[in-house]
Amino acid sequence: MSDVGHASADRGPAGRPPSIRQLIGIPLNVLLFLFLMVLGWGSVAGFFAHPVRVGVVILHLAMIPVMTWSTSGRSRGLKHAPDWRPFFPLLVFHSLFTAFVMPYMDARDIAVLPGGDALRWTGLAVLALGVALRLGPMLELGRRFVSVVAVQEGHTLHTSGFYRLVRHPSYLGIILMDLGFAGVFRSAVALALMPVVFWMFKRRMDVEEAFMQEQFGDSYRDYMTRTARLVPGAY
Repeated sequence: MSDVGHASADRGPAGRPPSIRQLIGIPLNVLLFLFLMVLGWGSVAGFFAHPVRVGVVILHLAMIPVMTWSTSGRSRGLKHAPDWRPFFPLLVFHSLFTAFVMPYMDARDIAVLPGGDALRWTGLAVLALGVALRLGPMLELGRRFVSVVAVQEGHTLHTSGFYRLVRHPSYLGIILMDLGFAGVFRSAVALALMPVVFWMFKRRMDVEEAFMQEQFGDSYRDYMTRTARLVPGAY
């Protein structure tokens, strides 16, 4: 997906209801993503002929209400940190490649991985796990979850639940979703590009953690010492 979740942070007062822009923009964003998938495949009937691709659509439709109603979208709160400049252009390329190029290449057997349907179903399972890790922090933080690096009114650290062991569960969800898409669409190119995807989100995490240390000092540094960035015991 084209939006990215920001680290663990609490907002004291209850958040405002979603803006009109968010109520319209997020569903349109997801529906456009799905439309590009079907367009890349080449036909509606062909795309929906396989249950794995139907599963991809169902997972994305399930994401719409959570992202729309449980988050604060791109609210910049009281203070925000500018993103690493190339991040959002790369994110747009990443989204277009996933939504259009991968289905296009799969439908035409271009640079596909071996494994057939077993790979597709494995990819769907990994994608579903990624979606769970993506939506879980949104549901846990509710309106405190935003897609920019920012501090909100009454901002305090949130270090429990999904954030107890890792600092960026939502980013881990995105990376798993990317791996899942590579399996669903048998994409050798997507698999080869995974180091680039990891590097892109590493740079975003660098920005985010520097900002959080600036705002919360030793509290956040202590949190960093007892948690992993993405995978406990590995990174």
